[in-house]
Amino acid sequence: MLAVYLEAPFAAFRNFTAGWYRPSAGFIPPTAAYGLLLNFAGIDSRLREEEPDHSSKVPASLLRKGLPPCRLAIGAIVDHRSKHDKTEPQEAGCFPAVQTIYQQLHNYPVGTSGGDREKSAHGNKYNITPVRRELLVGLKAVLVIEANAEFENRIRKGCLGETDQTHYGIPFVGDNSFMIDRFDLLPRIPSAFWFERVLPDQQGEVFRTSRLTMHIDREDSSKTRSELFAPCSTASPLIPASAWVSFGEDSWN
Repeated sequence: MLAVYLEAPFAAFRNFTAGWYRPSAGFIPPTAAYGLLLNFAGIDSRLREEEPDHSSKVPASLLRKGLPPCRLAIGAIVDHRSKHDKTEPQEAGCFPAVQTIYQQLHNYPVGTSGGDREKSAHGNKYNITPVRRELLVGLKAVLVIEANAEFENRIRKGCLGETDQTHYGIPFVGDNSFMIDRFDLLPRIPSAFWFERVLPDQQGEVFRTSRLTMHIDREDSSKTRSELFAPCSTASPLIPASAWVSFGEDSWN
């Protein structure tokens, strides 16, 4: 079992959405955490179009089959520099803040929309739409993985910069403009607010709920699976059973 500390000044984890509002999950989803661990292990999860196993007509990279099996838990690590109210984790100060940026999307519209601006744009894209994008500020997370010795050893070597495995690109957190500050091995599992599934019949007030992806299907988005998660009310080094998510061997829970 390995525990890894992740720190990034900015992050964004978007669902499959279109339109002027692009929300972000409130914390790093298990799928993104698994992808980061694969990257540090030097394992490419993408199945490219030119590869023989890519039989889909979808012009996109798919998820490679036969990825290393594991189970994974994520948590908001306790920042000992601030005080915490353990009955209400939204007061703990160890969760990333959700912020918003606004951008202008420029495009050539379909149909006659915005046609009155075409002449004045002098050949430039003349349809302008304001877009709201959410991002996370101050992400500090702990990722705990339980896997076979070979996979854990490859992650360990990748974190220490000792691997001879090649991997694609630079690790980022949801947007290739958002780089990682730290990705460090921890000597032990720290005290954290572990994100666990919210049960349909769960009683009482639940703070900081967020829909996190557990499986992504790039060929058929209807098969992408996500569930509602929330951090447990008390920080602890003990990981609850409902916080674990399984990956690999083409099966998921």
